[in-house]
Amino acid sequence: MNWVIGKLITRCKQFVPINRYRTKRLKQNKKSFLGRSFLISIILNIIFLLAFGNMIAFDFTRPLPEKELILVSLVEIPAPKQPESKKPEITEEKAVAQLEVKPKAKPISPEPPKIKEEVTETKVVSKEELTEGAPKVEVKTPEIETEPVSVIPPAQTKESLGEDISVSTEYFKQSITSREEVKGEIFEPGESQLKVNLGEKEEENIEATYGTVVNPGEITSLPEVKEKESPFGSRPLSIMVENSEGARPQSGLDKANIVYEVLAEGGITRFLAIYYDQDAEEVGPIRSARPYFVSKSLEHQAIYVHVGGSEEAYNFIKEEKIDDINEFVDFEPFWRTTDRIPPHNLYTSTLKLRKEANKLGYIEMIKKQEYQFETDRDEKLTGRESDSILIPYNSIYTVSYNYQPESMKYLRFMNGEPHIDFKTKEQLAVDNIIIQFTETKIIDEEGRLAIDFIGKEKGLLFFKGGSEEIIWEKQDLNSKTIFMYKEGDRIALTPGNAWIQIVPSDIKMQY
Repeated sequence: MNWVIGKLITRCKQFVPINRYRTKRLKQNKKSFLGRSFLISIILNIIFLLAFGNMIAFDFTRPLPEKELILVSLVEIPAPKQPESKKPEITEEKAVAQLEVKPKAKPISPEPPKIKEEVTETKVVSKEELTEGAPKVEVKTPEIETEPVSVIPPAQTKESLGEDISVSTEYFKQSITSREEVKGEIFEPGESQLKVNLGEKEEENIEATYGTVVNPGEITSLPEVKEKESPFGSRPLSIMVENSEGARPQSGLDKANIVYEVLAEGGITRFLAIYYDQDAEEVGPIRSARPYFVSKSLEHQAIYVHVGGSEEAYNFIKEEKIDDINEFVDFEPFWRTTDRIPPHNLYTSTLKLRKEANKLGYIEMIKKQEYQFETDRDEKLTGRESDSILIPYNSIYTVSYNYQPESMKYLRFMNGEPHIDFKTKEQLAVDNIIIQFTETKIIDEEGRLAIDFIGKEKGLLFFKGGSEEIIWEKQDLNSKTIFMYKEGDRIALTPGNAWIQIVPSDIKMQY
């Protein structure tokens, strides 16, 4: 028994190396398998995570990018031979359709009406037979013509032209009143006239320049046709003109109807030239706006022309709705010359300005009686005679006039030098000179002025070598300045131009 057990143990010991080797082998195989399994699982997890992440990040609403789209084009391969088709031969030609066209029927014009001819017989009937049984026929005898008699037809009030149209045929009289209270009656033969009193305000426009002057009761003969002046004219232009030393001599002042000369900052003056019925091909140099110049333009209902301006002037133009032409905005009527340095080289033309005003809608007719002065060729002044006038504006600027009896005009001088027009090279000549004294004060550090044009002050009038003290009055901003003699009558100027010198009230005139 023990022997058997010993044999078994010995036998087992013989197998121990073999078993150890197998066990070691199994352990190695197991380790390598586990290592490979672990590596495979890691790779699979990484692949899974990448795939799952892409699925999460993938936007199913967005289409695939263009680079991932595959464009498949199908190309049709032509057959090696085109099938031949034979057209069926037409053995017999048959008309598809037959259209019968009937000839166009000629229009038949209606026959002209036929006059039924009847045969009439002339039968002589005696007077007795006519009165016995035949109907009576009324016979009218011709009227006897008489000598023509001059009869004045009664005045008609209305003459009907139809059921709903009527026109007045009554002659309306026009009364024309001047300073000398001269009145007359004007009629237009065959036409109705509007009733107008030229001495009153808000009258109707009368643009006719010809009429007939008659006396009441004298209608038997045709009245003599006489020319009459229209009380209405074109709207004037008021242009700002510079007067600094670099702007002299100026152009176009000789063509102006009225020229205002007013002090500006710096002790020098500027001009406001008013053009009613005259044109100037060149006016300038043009300068900026000031409120007191705008107010003078407003008195004439003129179109105000300037280049820029002070803030007060711009506000005044805007508030009062002044029709103006500003070179900063409407530059077409202006130009600059090369013979002078800026800003003394800006010029314009009245012809160009009127075209621009027409484009802007500024052109309209105005009433001539709004013109400030009357004219009288026989007017004489009652003051002392004077051949020279001196206006000392300040120590650096004076204006003077010398009267010329031959031409009855005043030649103008500035600082003792003749005031020459640049275009004509002739000295400026003036027919009427008005001195308007005003209250003047400086309003800012730049020397801008405020001039009071509202109220009642003194003045002087010069023409034909004579002088007279006058009074000027202006009630408010929108009213006109009225120049009067001391007796209260409106002044009358001699025909021609007028220069109005706006002078501070403390200046002593020499004349």
